[in-house]
Amino acid sequence: MNATAHGAAEQVPEQTIPLDLQTMRQTALKALGEGADDLPMDAVESLIQALRGMLLLLLPEVTAAAGRHPKGDMPRVCALVGIEEAWRHLRTPYVPAASPWALRHAQRLARSVMALTDHYVNLGGPDSANLGGQA
Repeated sequence: MNATAHGAAEQVPEQTIPLDLQTMRQTALKALGEGADDLPMDAVESLIQALRGMLLLLLPEVTAAAGRHPKGDMPRVCALVGIEEAWRHLRTPYVPAASPWALRHAQRLARSVMALTDHYVNLGGPDSANLGGQA
């Protein structure tokens, strides 16, 4: 694991924001479920933007939840790996909706959203009951 993931967990914000984990997961499933290949280009573009926004909300919250666990704790370590992967997906250069790779980019973002919501629940984030045990 690189220094970015370790350093991120040490900068724990004092307050967190409420997350609608269920809506985030439902949105991610639009890119991952059946029929995703048939989404129109404008829907893929909107989905990419929504998923990017969700990741930007999730990343500090999952980082804060991981920071409340001791170093070496396996859920914390797994979450830090997921955090680093999500940042990598966010740094991917812009993919135009007309590109054949746009849906694949949306799917990578969606998998990160799903993973971070799972990590958040596993770490006992304040809104983890929001999923109703659907992690």
